[in-house]
Amino acid sequence: MIPLYDAHAHLADLRIREQLPHILKVAQDNGVRGIVANAAQAQDWEPILNLGSHPLIITAIGIHPFYVEQWNPQREVELEELLKQHPGATVGEIGLDAWKGRDGLEKQVECMQEQLAIARKYNRIVSIHNRKTWADFFAILKQLGITQLNGICHNFTGSNEIAKTLLDLGLYLSFCGPITSPNAHRIHKAAKFAPLDRILTETDCPDLIPRQVQDRNLSQPQDVIHVVNALAEIKNLASTTVAEHVELNWNRLFNA
Repeated sequence: MIPLYDAHAHLADLRIREQLPHILKVAQDNGVRGIVANAAQAQDWEPILNLGSHPLIITAIGIHPFYVEQWNPQREVELEELLKQHPGATVGEIGLDAWKGRDGLEKQVECMQEQLAIARKYNRIVSIHNRKTWADFFAILKQLGITQLNGICHNFTGSNEIAKTLLDLGLYLSFCGPITSPNAHRIHKAAKFAPLDRILTETDCPDLIPRQVQDRNLSQPQDVIHVVNALAEIKNLASTTVAEHVELNWNRLFNA
């Protein structure tokens, strides 16, 4: 059984919350040794932080760009206070998303900038979400004078040029269920380009189901094996080799 790591899972999602003890046991039984449990909105923060005592779980709290209406000065104070109380917590999932257009992007930028500032203030890892907004993201970092950033680019699907810029910043590229599609040519190209010492694997549980388990409605952390196998095929390596590097990267990033 090879070691598996899920760098992005929404374990507070209401669709799986009741089954979570079983889901975590199945994950552990199938070789999963670490999961980053990410919040999407403020109501997730408490249940996510409550999972922090579980041996598999690293917590991440933040506001996803879809929920920027929840971000305000009071929420900013609350996020800071929770990070002070939970020194092992990271910040995520934060970022920008123009999937449905650029209306409201200004509020997303404000929300991400302030959460990034908090993460840097407390020296916390960030989990970054970006869709159709890479130019905006890089412009914000330049404006803030950020030349190095410690964190994860969740579900990376960008070009090699974007990948290089992210790697130069110090970020890790995390690949997800879509990489298992034979038609995901750009993702395959990026995965081939990404060096072994900078890749991570994830499920975005309970979404982004790998094609091998699409008879199931929701993804689970153990499904990350299919991402490992896809990376191995793309890089012409053994799955065990990819898994070993992901484990080294996980330990380096989280000081495990």
